[in-house]
This record gives sequence, structure tokens and C-alpha cells, in this order.
Amino acid sequence: MKGTCPSCHLNSKGGSVCLKARLTQSFSRAASSYDTYADVQPETATCLMARLKDREYQKILEIGCGTGSYTLMLAKKFVNSHILAVDISPVMVAKARIKLARYSRVRLEKADGEFLPVFISGPFDLITASGALHWFEDLERTIQQYCRILSPCGSVLFAVFGPNTLFELSKTLSHVFDNRVCLPVDFFPKETILQDFLSRAFNEWEVKELSLSRTYPDLLSLLRSLKSTGVAPRMETGPFVRTRAGMLEVERSYKKHFGSIRATYQVFICEGSQSTNYPITQSPNPQ
Repeated sequence: MKGTCPSCHLNSKGGSVCLKARLTQSFSRAASSYDTYADVQPETATCLMARLKDREYQKILEIGCGTGSYTLMLAKKFVNSHILAVDISPVMVAKARIKLARYSRVRLEKADGEFLPVFISGPFDLITASGALHWFEDLERTIQQYCRILSPCGSVLFAVFGPNTLFELSKTLSHVFDNRVCLPVDFFPKETILQDFLSRAFNEWEVKELSLSRTYPDLLSLLRSLKSTGVAPRMETGPFVRTRAGMLEVERSYKKHFGSIRATYQVFICEGSQSTNYPITQSPNPQ
């Protein structure tokens, strides 16, 4: 997961800053509409909740909390836990603070979950994320970083989208625009990559694949949903051009190949525990 910036095609030297700036801007713009259009994300969070053991977690760290929907699930289930939830978008954090206002045990802060600031020092009994880590450029280093702030019996549990997410849209756009359209999901981690990273960091680990599908009335509804949750296709030379003629051409091709405007989301539920490779220390990336 190194070397290429999916949003602007820069190398790793300048790509990280560029990608993070674009992500922050994109998700901040989507904050007001996110809960309305995010239907796959709540289902993913529910799948994570089903995986959590019936045990007490004294301290929980959530990465990429967004508007706080998964945070709220955690707060309701673990009534004695202290939860620190972070997100790279200050607008998302502000929305989450409103949603979690009645929960004094929950602290919400702006922070980059890939490069944790010094105030996130652990140890944490659970580090979890729903739909965030696939945006990270160096996921292996990130997992190693989390291992350093886990308690001895702590665990990580996260859900990421895989590269086959939105494969119907990807194939259709590639056909119509001759591979000149870039979808961010093209750079999301494969199952084998996740397995490799987790096996190096944990004695016990598991990667489980889920396939979630949604059907939309038309192409515009799908694209509006993606834009309203912070994701949108881009052409090499700039934003994806949505002229009426172009939209109709893409929609006809989409329905010809797939029968309807159906979108499939490839989700990997990843879990790791009993980390022995990385001793507990403070966050290695003070900011």
C-alpha cells in the first residue's frame, strides 16, 4: 500500500500529504449528507459489533469515527468503557460530538489515524475502525503502530473495503472512457495483503470476506450516494464529467452488462490478538 496516491497520482514522497488533504476535504464536504446516504457503512459497523466479544474493554480507541454512528454503537454496548474516537476531518468530529453529547465516557478528537499524535498513548484494550483503514497508504506500518499501544490482552478489529468494491461501476466506466477513470477502490487492500500484515503482527488473526449489494434506481443516484459519502470517480485530467449524454451512455452500458444499477461492496472483517512482535510504547509518530 505504498507509492501511489489514488486521488492525484503522485509518488509516495508527495502523495501522502496530497491524499490526506483531499480525503479531509472530501469527507468534510460530505459530513452533512453522510448519514443520509451511508447505508452500507452502518451494516458494516453492525457486522463488527457482532464480532466483539462479550467482555469488558476498559479503554477503546476508534479510528476514523466519521459522524459517530459506530462510536454510538460502541458506547451503548460497552457502558463502562472509556472511548477515544478520532477522525481526520474536523467537520466529521464536530458532527460526532453532537451525536455523542450525552456520553461523558466518549472523547472525540481530530487526528490522523495513520500517524497517531502523542496524546494517543494507550494502552488500549480494543482498537477498532469501520471503513477507514483502506484509505491509509502504509497499512502494515499502521498495524504495527497499533500493536505498540495495545494492552497485553488487547485486540484490533476493523472493517475495510476491498478492491472489488464497485466492480460494476469500475468495469462500466473503464469500458466507456477507455480506462481513463480512476476509482479510489482500485487501490484498496487485497485479502492476501491483509492476511500477510496481520500474520506478522499477531499470533491469532482472521480475515473474513463479506459481499454487500445495493441496487439504485439510476446511475445518478449511485454517483450521488458516492459523492455524499466522500467517494467519487475521477478522470485522469480532472473530475468525472457528468454531462447528460455521458451519463446516459454510461447508464446504458451499465445496464447492458449488469442488468440494473447494482453496486457490490467487498468488505473484509479483520481481527488480530495476542500481539508479541511490538512492545507497548507511546505513539511512535508524535505531532
